[in-house]
Amino acid sequence: MTKEILAFFTDTHLGQKLVARSEIAGDKMGYEETPREHEHNLRMVLDDIAGKGISRVVFGGDIGTAHSVDGFFELLRDYTFEVSLILGNHDTYRNVAPYCDMGGNIVAGKLCYSRQDPHLKRIFLDTSDNAVGDGQRKWLTRELEGVKRAAIFLHHPVLPLDTPIDQTGAALRDRDEVRALLIGTDCEISLFCGHYHMIDEAREANILQYVSPAVSYQIVKQSARLEADTGTFGYRILEMDEKEIKTQVVLFSKTQATRTSRGAI
Repeated sequence: MTKEILAFFTDTHLGQKLVARSEIAGDKMGYEETPREHEHNLRMVLDDIAGKGISRVVFGGDIGTAHSVDGFFELLRDYTFEVSLILGNHDTYRNVAPYCDMGGNIVAGKLCYSRQDPHLKRIFLDTSDNAVGDGQRKWLTRELEGVKRAAIFLHHPVLPLDTPIDQTGAALRDRDEVRALLIGTDCEISLFCGHYHMIDEAREANILQYVSPAVSYQIVKQSARLEADTGTFGYRILEMDEKEIKTQVVLFSKTQATRTSRGAI
């Protein structure tokens, strides 16, 4: 039985120091520009991925400040990864376009594309404006026609989470429309996303959603109000075969300089 293994890392927020730990301004946390912020976390994550012999990675969005984009791609070039990338609400296509071969991957102004693996179809969506959008939803409908299994990567969760940040205006604006689209297919769908800076798994109908930890910092899932954990960071490993997708979360602690894993592969 052949397997495909990749790592999903997200929300690096390079050059963005968290300053408002309990408030969201509009759809974003409060940051101040601080050069090289979170760069050490990213290096540790990429070193760990490379050390495990994983060659395929997906970045889940939110690189950081516009000034940090060049450094992000320069750091990635230190490794031999096959990189796929999606955009988050802190990213713009204009800023990343000089570093990526977009080819024919722009639909209705958004960076979306698909890849056919031996076991399933991988689909990558752009939610940089906090929505999938009508044009991209139509494209997604066509991409899912006749597909039995799909792994969809997008920055924002589609299924709601029981956490304060889900009620603050940070949620995907058209998630109800996207959810209805996915449930209306005959496809077994696994969603991989970030944005909320926490670990979560949820299932509804034919959708299984995995929210992955951030490379920068975490947000406490169960709390009376927004609460940040700046001492923990991590990523998720995916192992895919013809029957299932197994995942494992890898976490690092700044204070203890240790690594822990959740889930089994």
